[in-house]
Amino acid sequence: MGKQREKEYGFRLLFRLKQEVRGGQGMRKGKLQQSVLVRSVFKMLGQKREDAAGSAVGRGVSALAGEKETQVFSCAPVLVKDPEDAVLAVCRVCNSVAAAGASAKGVLVSLMLPEAMEEKDLKELMRAVDGACVRYGTAVIGGHTEVTDGVLYPVLTVTAAGGTTRAGLFDPSCVTADLDLVVTKGIALGAVSYLAKTRRDELLTRFSPGFIHGAADFSEDYSVCHEAEIAIEHGVAAMQDLSEGGIFGALWEMADGAGIGLDVALKRIPIQQETVEICEFFGVNPYQMLSDGGAADCSGGRRGAGAENGTRRDSIGGDWADDIRKGEDSPERGRGPVSG
Repeated sequence: MGKQREKEYGFRLLFRLKQEVRGGQGMRKGKLQQSVLVRSVFKMLGQKREDAAGSAVGRGVSALAGEKETQVFSCAPVLVKDPEDAVLAVCRVCNSVAAAGASAKGVLVSLMLPEAMEEKDLKELMRAVDGACVRYGTAVIGGHTEVTDGVLYPVLTVTAAGGTTRAGLFDPSCVTADLDLVVTKGIALGAVSYLAKTRRDELLTRFSPGFIHGAADFSEDYSVCHEAEIAIEHGVAAMQDLSEGGIFGALWEMADGAGIGLDVALKRIPIQQETVEICEFFGVNPYQMLSDGGAADCSGGRRGAGAENGTRRDSIGGDWADDIRKGEDSPERGRGPVSG
C-alpha cells in the first residue's frame, strides 16, 4: 500500500474510531451550524485578497472585483436522490447570482457517482441539469465527473458565475436600520414542490390530485431573476434569495451579517395555502423549510410612503414583512437578531 493510500485509510479509520467512542455522534446533520462555520471554517482561512469579497455570514455569493464589473460566484452541493435535487441545485446558484444583481453566464458541474449508478440514471440527471440551465438562460460550460466507492448517492456540486456593476447588493453591511423588508412570492415553495413530487402517494390520502399538482408546479416559479430586476430598478439596498434554512435562516443570516435587528410580522410574510396544508400534513415548520423561489429585499422608504413602494411590492408579488432596526435584539447585544 502506497503512502498516500495509507494516509487516506488512516483518515477514514480515525473517523470511524471517533464515531464508535462517541456513540456515532459527530457534527449535526444538515447545513453547518453558524458557530461551527465561523470557528472551524472562516477562521481557518488566513489567506485574503484585497480585490475579493469572500465567505461571510449573510453573504450568498463570493465576488472578485474587475475593471468594469464585479464577477460573482455561487456554489451549491446536493445529494441527488431524485432528479429534482439537481434542478434545485442549479436554481439555487442562479438565484444567488441574481440576488447579487447579476445573471449566471455559465455553470460548472462536478459529479461524484456511486459505483452502483447506471448510465441511464446519469443521463436523466444531466437532462434535469440542462433543463434547469435553459430556464435561467445559461449553460453548463465545464466540470468534472467520476465514479467512486466513497458515496452511496450521487453528489452534485454546481457553481454559477456572473457579472454585475451593483457590487453592494451582496454585502450584508448594506442592510441598515430604517429600511423596509419585502419578502417576495412566498415561503417554503421549494420544500412543498419537492414533497408534492416525491411523496405524492402519501398526500393523495388527504388531498385531491389537482391540489397536489398545483403544489408541485411551485417549481416552475423557482427563479428570482424577475423580481431581482424589478427590485434593482427601484433602488433596493440588498437582496438575499431564500433556500436552505427557510425564511428564518435567511433573516437570521441577514441580521447577523449586518449587525442589526429585525422586527418581523410573521402574518405579513406571504405563504400559499398549499404550503400551509402540506406542511401541516407532514408536521413541519414552513418558516424553516426550503424556500427556493422567494427572496428577501431590503429597500428604502417607509410603508405607504409613496406610490413607488406600492408598485414595487405589487410588481414583485410579495409583501412587507415590517422594518429593520438596531435595537435590543441585534447580535451585538448578545440576543437573537430576529423577533416576531
